[in-house]
Amino acid sequence: MRPRYAHPRRWRALTFLGGLAATPVLAQTVNVPNGLPQTPIAVYQELGMGGWTPATVGGTTTVGTTGTPASSGGTTTSGSSLSVMNSQSWGYAAGQNASALGVNPDALAATCVMESGCTNVTSTAAGSTITGAFQMSNGTYTQAMQEALASNPTLAASLGDTGLSGQTDPATQAVAAAQYLKDAATSLQSAGISNPTALDARGYYNFGPSAGQQIAQATDDTLMSQFVSASHMASNGISEGETVGQWRASVTSKMGSSASSPILAS
Repeated sequence: MRPRYAHPRRWRALTFLGGLAATPVLAQTVNVPNGLPQTPIAVYQELGMGGWTPATVGGTTTVGTTGTPASSGGTTTSGSSLSVMNSQSWGYAAGQNASALGVNPDALAATCVMESGCTNVTSTAAGSTITGAFQMSNGTYTQAMQEALASNPTLAASLGDTGLSGQTDPATQAVAAAQYLKDAATSLQSAGISNPTALDARGYYNFGPSAGQQIAQATDDTLMSQFVSASHMASNGISEGETVGQWRASVTSKMGSSASSPILAS
């Protein structure tokens, strides 16, 4: 399942690069002249891949121009989201990076399962930059990575590349994804949700801050069409007339018990 508004978030990225899962390695410390930039970077949302059931163990998924997976490695599993992520060679490193930012690895894993089944996803879709296990766009990845490194500069020493090419390494992309979830939690807390969960943040991650807040606060009988356009509903596998409650049930069925995992580590 996936984002986004025609012009917002997601914020994730499908590129022509073949994403290969790789275990992060120690590398040179990233030196940023004059410190991290203070001017906010504009972020543009991009459409997601649409509704599909991702593989949850191993392999690389290739997505065609329609947004439907052309091929997928591995098989769907009913295990916990965290066990799915940890079954990947980069999974534990991704969880450790999330913890370093104060984000619950289980919530990060739930997002990974929803986005790609925790596989690196590449695409031939023209005009999109959404890519990787956490399906982030170039703009969102760059901004979130800068926020993460400003919050915890020591992370840079354990990452192979914090530039855009780092998106091909899921453990590196996990840093930006964890920061984005942290941003979502902060946004939802400001909207009155005291302890946001992975399920609460799903709309934010998939459809952007405004719709994300509204969906998280909506009653189960509210129609998703009040917050998401018909085209974006279709591209994310949301049927016409689907309610927020039905959407939540669908998300929960994929996240499993991780749906109720708080985003912020206690």
